Amino acid sequence: MMIKPQNIAILLSLILTGLVLQGCSKSEDSNITQWQTPKNCDLHTNSCTAVMGEAKVTLKISPHPIPIARPLGIEVDTKNLDAQRMELDISGINMYMGYNRVDLTQMDSNRFVGTSMLAFCTNQKMEWQITLMIHQKDGTQIQIPYTLETINRR
Repeated sequence: MMIKPQNIAILLSLILTGLVLQGCSKSEDSNITQWQTPKNCDLHTNSCTAVMGEAKVTLKISPHPIPIARPLGIEVDTKNLDAQRMELDISGINMYMGYNRVDLTQMDSNRFVGTSMLAFCTNQKMEWQITLMIHQKDGTQIQIPYTLETINRR
């Protein structure tokens, strides 16, 4: 049996349409809730707390002010969450700075700690997004973005 070229084109078109629709499906992202960036948050001087209903997440990065290209201590305290695992993702906003994601270690049911570092950048002013990714026991994920600005003092 010989397949006609126009039938091959139709078959390929149907397959590609199915792949595109499958790729655009939001089923994987439906388990992710993004909280708002905490207002009046200055990680250079204080810890910052994000709140959603009864749940609270506090992020502290030390030392203060936060240095570039030096080890950073990360501490996260949660309240009214069922966190199973937590990651911290650091990305450059005004310049791509590569992949920088670390798993935080769970100290008890409400506390996670770890270390990370801000990469050195040649820009005088660097804008960062620091995102906490909280994986809960029910399979859902909470993402909380924090913003940070650093100045390169050459």
